[in-house]
Amino acid sequence: MNNRKKNSIYSLILIAVVAMFWFYRDSQKSETEKLPYIFISGEAQGTTYNITYSDVENRNLKLEVDSILHQFDLSLSTYVKSSEIVRFNKSDHFQFESSYFYPVLEKSKEIYKASDGAFDPTVYPLIEAWGFGPEKTDFPDSSRIEEIKEYVGFEYIDFNKQRVVKEKEKVSLDFNAIAQGYSIDVVFDFLKSRGVENMMVELGGELRVKGKNENEDLWAIGVDDPKTEEGQQAKRVAIIKLDNEAISTSGNYRKFFVHEGKKYGHSINPKTGYPIQRDIISSTVVAPTCMEADAWSTAFMVTGLEKAKEILTTQNHLKAFFIYEDENGDLQQYNTENLGGNIIL
Repeated sequence: MNNRKKNSIYSLILIAVVAMFWFYRDSQKSETEKLPYIFISGEAQGTTYNITYSDVENRNLKLEVDSILHQFDLSLSTYVKSSEIVRFNKSDHFQFESSYFYPVLEKSKEIYKASDGAFDPTVYPLIEAWGFGPEKTDFPDSSRIEEIKEYVGFEYIDFNKQRVVKEKEKVSLDFNAIAQGYSIDVVFDFLKSRGVENMMVELGGELRVKGKNENEDLWAIGVDDPKTEEGQQAKRVAIIKLDNEAISTSGNYRKFFVHEGKKYGHSINPKTGYPIQRDIISSTVVAPTCMEADAWSTAFMVTGLEKAKEILTTQNHLKAFFIYEDENGDLQQYNTENLGGNIIL
């Protein structure tokens, strides 16, 4: 074998060894080095959002997220005077302009039926009457409530993928008990489409997660003690670990008013027309999507504990944790068995 051939062989061997070394080093590097986690935050829907995610390209996607949430408000916020939902409430029908309106109507109809009317977005006139809408009003009398109840009922609207129509003139929609959760799903899906594998998307206390946190563990979410005094740091009564799930907690212990010594919470029973006086004071729901978690956590506040337990036997995709008052006024806890070891009390 001549020297030229020998040199060529030695060169190929050297290249192969170097390549194997770099491949091994890169594989070891990928095993030992963690992807950077990025944190972005901002304001939306009258509250704040916080998003944590890992990204192999180390991209800051705040501008895109802000744009999505802004467009979302232009569709479903009752606080934006020119939004789609505000314009529908002022008319007798509406042709959808965005992709957000129809999915919320479709999911609302599903949960309205499954909850036996406990979840009902046409409750908006009652919310306004009780002073929990954009405009403050005087305390309503019983005759006013009875009048409003005549046009509260999800059966009074008709819709398809292109438009929504009122069956009664004064029917109005409010998606505040489902739209916030849906906006989280929309942002979640955007980040997922950009290749994000690990993330937590939180807005107004509701959130949805995917993958693992920075410690390579499931995302762990605290549930506040509803009896925490105003101004004090919130105490935790439970920690719930989420496995590619969403979570929402509803309660009347933060948003309420007192009239003649009686407390009135912001959750309205669409059947009675009055703020709910049920045993559940904190309703936490874990679901595949935040839209479902948001809506069901509100619905269970209306149904009360026993009806909620009954519904949960038919909604196997839901997990729940309730804090409720027993007949003696003492606080008790209930959680569904399917939370398993992912809840720490």
